[in-house]
Amino acid sequence: MRRILLICLLSQLVVLSYAQSVMGKVVDTHHAPIPFANVVLLNAKDSTFMAGTVTKEDGSFSLETGGSNNILKVSSIGYVTTLIAFKSGNIGDIILDEGNRTLAEVIVKGSLPQYKAVAGGLNIDIHNSLLKDVGTANDVVSMLPGIEGNNGNFTVFAKGTPEIYINNRKVHNASELKYLKSNEIKSIDIITTPGARYNSEVGSVIRISTIKNTSSGIGVTAFGQGEYARKWTTYDDAAIKYHTGGLEVTGALSFTNGYNAADATITDDFKSNGNHINILQVCPNDFWYTIADGKIGASYDIGGNNLIGLSYKLDGSIYEGGHANTQQTITRNQVLEGYVDQQMTILENENPQHEANLYYLGKVGKLGIDLNGTWVWKKSSRNQMSAESSEELEGRLIHSSSTNRNRMLAAKLILTYPIWKGEVSVGSEVSHTKTHGLYNNVEQILTSSDDEIRESNTALFAEYCAPFGNFNIVAGLRYEDVKSYYYSFGELQTGQSRDYNDLFPNVSIGWHHRLAEVQFSYGKRISRPSYQSLSSNVQYDNRYEYEGGNPLLRPTIIHNVDLLFTYSWLHLAAGYNYRKDARFSFADLYQEDSEITIWRNKNFDKQQSFNASITLSPKFGFYKPSLLLGYWQQFLDVKQYGVSEDLNKPLWKMDFRNWFEINNTCKAMLYLRYRSGYDDGFTRNKHSFSVNLRLQKDFLQKSLTVSLYANDIFKQQRNCWTGYYSVATMTKDSYGYTRIIGISVSYNFNNTGKGKYKGTGAGNDEKSRL
Repeated sequence: MRRILLICLLSQLVVLSYAQSVMGKVVDTHHAPIPFANVVLLNAKDSTFMAGTVTKEDGSFSLETGGSNNILKVSSIGYVTTLIAFKSGNIGDIILDEGNRTLAEVIVKGSLPQYKAVAGGLNIDIHNSLLKDVGTANDVVSMLPGIEGNNGNFTVFAKGTPEIYINNRKVHNASELKYLKSNEIKSIDIITTPGARYNSEVGSVIRISTIKNTSSGIGVTAFGQGEYARKWTTYDDAAIKYHTGGLEVTGALSFTNGYNAADATITDDFKSNGNHINILQVCPNDFWYTIADGKIGASYDIGGNNLIGLSYKLDGSIYEGGHANTQQTITRNQVLEGYVDQQMTILENENPQHEANLYYLGKVGKLGIDLNGTWVWKKSSRNQMSAESSEELEGRLIHSSSTNRNRMLAAKLILTYPIWKGEVSVGSEVSHTKTHGLYNNVEQILTSSDDEIRESNTALFAEYCAPFGNFNIVAGLRYEDVKSYYYSFGELQTGQSRDYNDLFPNVSIGWHHRLAEVQFSYGKRISRPSYQSLSSNVQYDNRYEYEGGNPLLRPTIIHNVDLLFTYSWLHLAAGYNYRKDARFSFADLYQEDSEITIWRNKNFDKQQSFNASITLSPKFGFYKPSLLLGYWQQFLDVKQYGVSEDLNKPLWKMDFRNWFEINNTCKAMLYLRYRSGYDDGFTRNKHSFSVNLRLQKDFLQKSLTVSLYANDIFKQQRNCWTGYYSVATMTKDSYGYTRIIGISVSYNFNNTGKGKYKGTGAGNDEKSRL
């Protein structure tokens, strides 16, 4: 509370110390904000340049005037340039008329996204590209350069798993990316060096900005998708929106009935107590799940750039379960020890899971306020039964169960104010988390556990952004104080408890001239272990192998340096990454004199890596290719940890999307994807290759969109790797039924746009750890 009061006092000092300035908001004729518009201050006497800036995502801007008798020149591609005479202060909304001739010359229907540098990353125009009507936001994100994944699970090349935001609101459920349709998206930012306002654990950010629609009434969207690999997986959602005046009410439901399967062969080879043990496992597995999700929300525009809103989400699993039928061949010192048939059944439950958000976004004079509060409550359980039978070895029956309860309360405040040529942001974020896990093995082969972690995180941050001619500078600093208390069976464990406090700076320097932009960024981040990896639970795999958590894990400190260059449809990137106390999965003996290995995360001294990529997206009439070539290589001394191999083999990747615009309502894509073999941590991954096809057709004046697609046509996308450890070597060759044919249907009726919910959420990183 003292820190929050300090922030408020600082903001008042800011108010009292500002220079004479002008601020406003640039909007179109529908009062939708125009981001990245150029605002230039000219001398009224001779029209000489005095200062300049670009508008933010909400269309707002601020400039120091230095006196009176000035003129503002406001321009943006596709709009008529406007000149405004003013004195100082808030001049309100500046409306730019659409320029038909300019639009006809600049916007080419069906062009792929063009690139523009933003602080810490890259902005991609979606609304004026072929991706405008591909279906959902999930489809759009999966087709962006440098992004891999689907169904809300994405990775950014060389930056890991990103946090995803829609209009500054954190996405917590993959269904939200399917609720949002592609024709509602204006642009997407891929941030590889997040600023101080983001949690220090965030390594990359995807920010989705939507198109504001001021029409009133009821809007309905519906989406259905069916995929067939080995069995069918279906997804359906429906959303309704009511918008009148300043009030908007939304409601949505989704239903997923899915199936996952894999045919895997695993070979384990390890030595213990002078014995050489080899286990060959053929382990096909199947997993079914049925999940329901619902959310409601409301927002009200009070007026004067003030918005208040709330939302509530409830989701849970109706059924989650599967089984694995494993045949094991075990040899000891090259002599057969026995054949084992293992039948494993798993039942999981994530029900219910609640999340509530309350937010306020507004302005008091020139002071911008962004306040968010979040409450999360989750419960999950897992029951596992393993039955082993063998003619040579004793049979086993293993029953285990685990239950986890998590709750979190968090709040976040961001204050912004124009200072000198730019804008300063200060704020605070606090969160309190409690997670409680119980584990029990009926036969007492594995040790039972009762773990509880109570953690509080308090953060203060400040950031300043300002243009200086052709340069734009962003600098920020974040301070975090984290206190974590670990309890086992109700007793405080001082050795596992932690008290962290650290500073996390970031800086970004950009330069632009016409279509060319260069940007240098540096950021310090941290990666804290998940609560599951910190638990002392142990999972039974077979009589020689366990999996478990590690309460002694330390956070990983990360230093990133990035260099970006963009020019129209060309984008170049290079980066260096240094990870102190890097975490990787590793195999050790379960007990010193045992013949059982346990797989769990451990800390290692450091990992360094370099990455580089080039993205080309030219246009050749109806043919719109997009080619990404990438390189990544780690530098990790694994030999000091008892590994004989040298694991520094680089990754070479290619993503080649070939779009063909057949006509205004029909398009097709051929996607070629290649990954060379490479080393990551203690694992050597084999190469992979896949070919995907997509055909899309619009009907009913583009209200109805139907897409047909086929993924991994030649079944070359396999999960194949070998892990090298001090006591063991593991090799896995798995095919996860990635050859898929599917169809999706999207229908929009009087859609009123994506609404005004712009809360950023609070405790976002804690929610991901839960």
